This record gives sequence, structure tokens and C-alpha cells, in this order.
Amino acid sequence: MSVTRRIEEGVGYVTLDAPPSNVLDQAMRQGLLEAVAWAEAARLGRVILSGAGGTFAAGEIAQDAAPPEPPHLADVLDAIERSAVPWIAVIEGVAQGGGAELALACRMRIMAPAARIGLPEVMFGLIPEAGGTQRLPRLVGLGPALAMISLGEPISAEAARAAKLVHDIDDDPAEAAFLVNAEQLGDVVPVWELPPPAADAEVLAAARETAGERSPGQQAPLRAIDVVEAGLALSFEAAMGEERRVAQALRRSDQARALHHLQVAEQGAEQGAETAGAPDNVVGDRILARYREAADTVFMDGSTPWEVDEAMVAFGYVMGPYEAEDLSGLDIAHAQRRREDATRDPNRRYIPIADRMIELGKLGRKTAAGWYRYPGGAGKVEDPIVADLAVEEAHFAGITRTDYEPHEIEERIVLAMINEAADVLHQGIARSASDIDLVSVHRLGFPRWRGGLMHYADTLGVAEIVARLQGLAEEDPVAWRLSPLLKQCAESGTRLADWTSN
Repeated sequence: MSVTRRIEEGVGYVTLDAPPSNVLDQAMRQGLLEAVAWAEAARLGRVILSGAGGTFAAGEIAQDAAPPEPPHLADVLDAIERSAVPWIAVIEGVAQGGGAELALACRMRIMAPAARIGLPEVMFGLIPEAGGTQRLPRLVGLGPALAMISLGEPISAEAARAAKLVHDIDDDPAEAAFLVNAEQLGDVVPVWELPPPAADAEVLAAARETAGERSPGQQAPLRAIDVVEAGLALSFEAAMGEERRVAQALRRSDQARALHHLQVAEQGAEQGAETAGAPDNVVGDRILARYREAADTVFMDGSTPWEVDEAMVAFGYVMGPYEAEDLSGLDIAHAQRRREDATRDPNRRYIPIADRMIELGKLGRKTAAGWYRYPGGAGKVEDPIVADLAVEEAHFAGITRTDYEPHEIEERIVLAMINEAADVLHQGIARSASDIDLVSVHRLGFPRWRGGLMHYADTLGVAEIVARLQGLAEEDPVAWRLSPLLKQCAESGTRLADWTSN
């Protein structure tokens, strides 16, 4: 059974019994709902809820458009919260996602010292959908609730007690739950009956700013804040309806699918099933080199380093290629170019601007001047001298510069990476598209919420990518030579994720 129960001295003990994670799947939810009726029929004084295997519970992350099979977790938690028999959550290990929401629906919560509790849904492109966005603010206040919900990070037992999220910390939380005074337990108001905190425009604005900085480009953190804010002016029931509406919409989003894909790939890697045939450094170095080459070409042919950086940050990178190179040092890249001189394809364009930067002593932050200037060691500022270098080199090469729009900058750089990654896969250097997705996110800074480079390529569609690359090849048939793998996938209608060399 997923849920076990027993009675001792008039106290019901309900155990979530599906270790190691005690995931709240359909069987677990059904068992909990039956336990509510069981406790009421037996007229128990309280129910002590715990998890087997040293952990409380994890939620079940639903990744498709359809909601989970009934009973839905929100309905189960409503039954627990409104029951005449008060429930006490005994939290050991972790209570996360739906597990944390389950604890919130209980009348009291007692944690073991090393336990942690959190709502990580935004990390998967989702939001809590069993009352987490509405119960937590009522318990801990607006600011602490927004931090937990929009950042998705778990908090310690001490932090939970300080926030008044839990009532006590004890080395033996089950015994502590048994010893809770009956009158004290009876005085605890169910969370749904508590008033929501007052709306505070400054707190909400600060939460949105932090979420934007910590999770650039991601929808879920900001939608979670919206739902919390909406609930401040609604009845609990109406607020729960808004939470459910937004949660179901996010479940169908590209970002949720991308993050789920990456999670599955990471789990495969952890189990040792992913990297055996994939030399990550070779994969990463190849794609990074093409990324830099495409950026430099866009720069020389019509843009500036800051326009390139802004376009890639807007795409989802934490920083663009030029700011990143200023951090690592332009001399590092220069040394790599010199190592490649003997083997460089003479038919391939060479962009000399970075070599000019070395001649000028612009090595990056270490010299307070690189692609940007860093006056007094402070933040970066644009350097017109650098912009002029591109104009000069374009003139020497007889190139008429083009004023690229941000979406054109992004398109050229990302398509270059996809084409190179397809060659890496076709040549057997990477074993699968998922190999490349992991390398692109973990080593190259590709935005996680896009699911990795090849997953993103599949969302664009291989046929569309091929058409765009063929157009670019008219400008430069060497740099934009179409990968045979992309051509093969377009002709056969195969997704990159499904391609195999067999």
C-alpha cells in the first residue's frame, strides 16, 4: 500500500509509504483521501502524518496538458484541512512541491532539525497548484512566501520556524506531535481561514526584480508572483481557481516541456547512461568556437559587441560572448587562435578584430579594457574605439556593413551553433542530441529553460532551420555549409532528438 495507517491511544498514524521519495501519485492521493474518512469515522483526536524512509514527500510533477487522474491533490488537501480531525505533519528529510503543500494543509507542522521544505515548481516551468501560492502567504507573510515560491529554493527547519511556517523543531518530531496539547491543537486556525496578507507594491516589485535577475527569460517565476498577488484580493476558493488556471496553462508551455526534457537527460547522466560515448570537452569546444566565430562575423559585418551581447542576453544567456571573454581574458582566446593557425581552412573567413585588440593591449577586465571599458574597476561601459575597429576591418575587406536587428543577431549565432552541433552528432563525437543539450546548458551557458541547444532546434523545426541555413549559405558557403545530418533529418521528417546513426 502507498499509505498505511494505524491507531494508538486514540491517535491516528498515517504514513506515506513509497520510499525513497514518497511521491504523491494517484495511489498515494487516494490513500490519503481514504485516511481522512477513516480518521473521522474513528473519531480520532488527531492524525500524525509522516513519510517512510526518512523523508516526508515529494510532489508529482505533471508534464502534459491533462491534469493528473483524480483525486486531485488540491481536493485531497482541502479534505485534510477542513476535516474535524486535526492533522499534524511530521517532516523529516524533505517536503517539496506537493509534499510541502500537503504539509501546509495540515493543522500543525513539526520538523526534524536537518529537514528542508520548499516549492521548486518554478524550476520546472510550473507553479504550485495545490494551494501553495495561497496557503504559504497566509502563514508566513507576503515577502517570505514570494521568495520561496518564485525562486524555488528549499529552506531549512530553522528558517521555516523563524518564518512561522512550522510550529516546532524536534529530534523526534513524531513524539513531539503526539505530545502536543489537545487544547493548543484545537486552537490552531486552519490555513484557509486565515486572511491573506496586505498587498505591498514594493514587496511585489522587489520580488519581480529578483526573479527577473535570477531567472532571466523564465515565465513561471513571474506568473507565480502574479498568482500570489491575485490571491491577495480574492476569497480562498477564488484564489485557488486562479492558481489552477495558470498552473494548467504553464503545464502546456514550451518552457515546461524544455525543462522536463533537461531533467530527464540529467537523470540519465546521473545514472551513468549518458556520457559514456560523449567527450564533453570536444563537443563543447567545437560549439563554443562556432558561437564565437558567428558572433565575430556579425560584429564585423554590421553590429557592435554590446548589441551582440544584448541580443544573446535577451535570448536567455546570463551574459553575452564579449562580456564573457572580457572575464576570461582576450589573451586566452588569442593563444588558442595561434595554435590553430597551421590547420585553419584557408577558404574560411578570418575575423582579425580580436588580434587588433591584443595589439592595443585590450585584454579584458584584467587591463580594465577589453571589448568594454571598466573605468576604475567599476561596471562595463561601451568603448567607441572597439566599434571603430569593426568599421575599419570591414572597409579593408571591402564589406558593406549591415545594420542587424536583435532577432537577426540571435538567429545567425544560434543557427551557427545548431549546425555545428549537428555535425558533432553526425560525426559520432556526441552520442545523442541529449548529450549536446547537457553540454550546451552546463558548459556553454545555453539557457536552461530552452531545454538545451538540440531540444531548442527541434522546437524551431529542422525543415525551417535547413531553409534558413541555405539562405545564409548564399552569403558564405564555407561557414554556412549545411550539416548532412540536418539535411537528412529534414528529408526524412526526423526530429534531432530521435536521430540515430544506425
